[in-house]
Amino acid sequence: MKNCTATLFCLILISLLTISAACVDNYAEDRAAIVDLQGRYLFALDFLDAETYASTFAEDGIIDWARGEINGREAIYEFMSSGTYNPASDAEEGEWPAASRHFITNQVIKVEGNTAKALTYWFQATNNTADRRTMVLGLFGHYEDDLVKTDGRWYFKKRTIYNEGLEGRHKAGRENPAW
Repeated sequence: MKNCTATLFCLILISLLTISAACVDNYAEDRAAIVDLQGRYLFALDFLDAETYASTFAEDGIIDWARGEINGREAIYEFMSSGTYNPASDAEEGEWPAASRHFITNQVIKVEGNTAKALTYWFQATNNTADRRTMVLGLFGHYEDDLVKTDGRWYFKKRTIYNEGLEGRHKAGRENPAW
């Protein structure tokens, strides 16, 4: 009887450990996919790739930025294609254009099934100087993201961009926004 009880206990323990490991693997895979999504978004932003930029959003995705909300993947594509956001627009034909690069740090990601929330710091550097060789740190802030997993792929459902250098685009107060 003791051997049966010990065997049963071991089987239950192994089952629980297997289930626990599967949950950790799913979280790790989801987190890695979300970090990749955030990176693809920034490369598309910096290289003015409207198609890839829009593809990081769900069909009904929303950008909430300094000039308001943009609703839907198609409208997001049109926004990026329009040249409204172009930090290197001051270059004349044949000139070395300024480059803008965005970086992300301090990511907190909470995955709950096929939805997730992310809170991420960002900052921007540019060489928008006379010689184009000097890097200047520019804007900074954080993203608050609602994400959705559709057909096994993560997308931004809503990306709110807080720019700490713009009036009205910062989080007031000292309360920690991370959960």
